[in-house]
Amino acid sequence: MERMTLWNEAALLLVGHGSSRLATSRQATDRLVEAIRRRGLFAEVRGCFWKEAPFLSLDLVRAKTVYVVPNFAGEGAFTQRLIPERLGITGTLSRLGDRRLVYTRPVGCHPRLPELLCRRAEELCRDHRVAPQSAGLLIIGHGSRRPGGVSATPEAVAATLRGEEVFAEVATAYLEQAPFVADWPQLVAARHVLVAPWLVSEGMHASEDLPPHFGMSAPRGGPVEIHGRTVWLMDGIGRDDEVVEMILDHIRQAETAVGL
Repeated sequence: MERMTLWNEAALLLVGHGSSRLATSRQATDRLVEAIRRRGLFAEVRGCFWKEAPFLSLDLVRAKTVYVVPNFAGEGAFTQRLIPERLGITGTLSRLGDRRLVYTRPVGCHPRLPELLCRRAEELCRDHRVAPQSAGLLIIGHGSRRPGGVSATPEAVAATLRGEEVFAEVATAYLEQAPFVADWPQLVAARHVLVAPWLVSEGMHASEDLPPHFGMSAPRGGPVEIHGRTVWLMDGIGRDDEVVEMILDHIRQAETAVGL
């Protein structure tokens, strides 16, 4: 049973990155907003974005209690600094005048996401009659050009899946830091390669940057023969219906952390 305490008088702001160039960048966030809105759990449910309208602002909702959920693939500058600075968030629970803000972890940090990714990769293997034990799983993270990069979440997911010993190997690569996605043939030895973008949207990276590295022109597809391998490109993590439950879990966990 859904927890209804406070929710039916509160607002939910789901914060996506968005794009000033590519309309599809917002689709995953918009789908999740509609799915949550249909449940009737909150007084208001709005999506907002850093790079496109409606831009991130508390003016989008009227409720006195606002749950702010970053629809990002992991922790980084946006979730740790930029979003909090824009909204005046100082921790999990912040008070701005007569309003109360509850800030959750990013969607991509949910502990069930590795299980979801593993299940989807296994289903792909079954559909194409490939033994998972002979396939390599390559997780593609965004990363960062800043010194030190941003890789904690994809690396943690990869470590979890290696421990499951479902696939022949589990490797990571990044769009904006080493090891770079362009070097994937040296990172994965398996003959069959499942490419899993650790991205929550179908934005520029998923639609334009990734596919050419694997001989494709669409953000998902395969099999394609390239570099002596058979490759499939999977959907980003933000497309799955189960992500709605993970968002609600993040809200519950934040409430518990601050004693609500």
